[in-house]
Amino acid sequence: MTNKHTHKSIPTRRFSEFCDNEGWTKRRLGDIFERIKDRNVENNKNVLTISAQYGLVNQFEYFNKNVAATDITNYYLIKKGDFAYNKSRSQGYPYGAIKPLLLYEKGVVSTLYICFRLKKNSGYDTTFFQYYFETGIINSQISNIAQEGARNHGLLNISTEDFFNITLLIPPLSEQQKIAKAFLELDELIKASNEKLELLKAHKQGLMQQLLAPVTGGGKPLNDCYLRLRFPTYKNTNEWEIKKLGDCFTERIERNWCDLPLLSLTESDGIILQEETNRKNNSNADKSKYLHVCIGDIAYNTMRMWQGRCAMVTIDGIVSPAYTILKPNKNINSKFFYYLFKTQQTIDTFHRNSQGLVSDTLNLKYENFAKIKVAVPALSEQNRISDCLSSCEETINLQVEKIMAFNQHKRGLMQQLFPQA
Repeated sequence: MTNKHTHKSIPTRRFSEFCDNEGWTKRRLGDIFERIKDRNVENNKNVLTISAQYGLVNQFEYFNKNVAATDITNYYLIKKGDFAYNKSRSQGYPYGAIKPLLLYEKGVVSTLYICFRLKKNSGYDTTFFQYYFETGIINSQISNIAQEGARNHGLLNISTEDFFNITLLIPPLSEQQKIAKAFLELDELIKASNEKLELLKAHKQGLMQQLLAPVTGGGKPLNDCYLRLRFPTYKNTNEWEIKKLGDCFTERIERNWCDLPLLSLTESDGIILQEETNRKNNSNADKSKYLHVCIGDIAYNTMRMWQGRCAMVTIDGIVSPAYTILKPNKNINSKFFYYLFKTQQTIDTFHRNSQGLVSDTLNLKYENFAKIKVAVPALSEQNRISDCLSSCEETINLQVEKIMAFNQHKRGLMQQLFPQA
């Protein structure tokens, strides 16, 4: 590929074999595509909706419920390779999304969508347009024709006539195919990387289940439990000791640390600076009652511990009084217990010991937390298990970074390989 900066009908980067070609040709969308108005007379039940990641997907699989009308015989029937434009604004798609049907042979969509397909013998590549529309190149034109005051619950008021009058910039077929092939290969790489990520996560969960969750079976008491897997070093050592969590952790209640940074407990990133979250800062101006947390503590959401909402503290700071702060006692590896608290077996125990009439009012205060009994190994085995699971976590994080880099590379290529309007 070669960089070539010139007027807007030529992309900033082209494959070397096309560098001496003319600029891309302007064509009206309606000259290339034909509108689909076929009704669902066959009563096809595959109701589709648009997903940013997968294109057109089955509505039930996406929403886990059917939000279609009872009678769908009036819906548009589309086939594999056809496109649908959802005029509703959504995250990442301020002017709606255009996606092809790739996963199924047929499906139906609401008549609120504008559906279209390449005209027969058009001499254009369908896959090229899949990526063309993904770039958002036509957003500026949609913005110009959409009536700002006529939006209804995020639905853009765009007439079919105006939509088909949108101007596209198109290269020769050979260049279309080259671009499409490059992005297909990149998408395959991203897909394989995501599949590997899921395998790494499953491997970690499997290890957690085998290394941390004792098997009691047959209603046996906790002190009769055994582990599915132990490291060879510890196979002939003492069994795990049954302890109350109050013997492992002391509640840290330290206030008036207002000079320390405000932290927040997030679902995916653990404890981080509040300013680094995307959430609005709703904290009180007076931070005197906020709780001090230290590196090595475990903080948990008192109202959500029955869902496993806890995190290791890696930054000294202060958190909302809605959290309970656990200070590790002697011979306690906090990271080991953090992983233990994330196992389904322990989460179920937290649920049983939480107080409240309904889910929204359930809470696990320290006095109830402290009474819960768990099986605990010696500190050296806690360390070994923690190191193993931390290593898995680091591998997962590296894989996430790799996927983010691939996606960033893809976005950069899209900006360069397609002329920007």
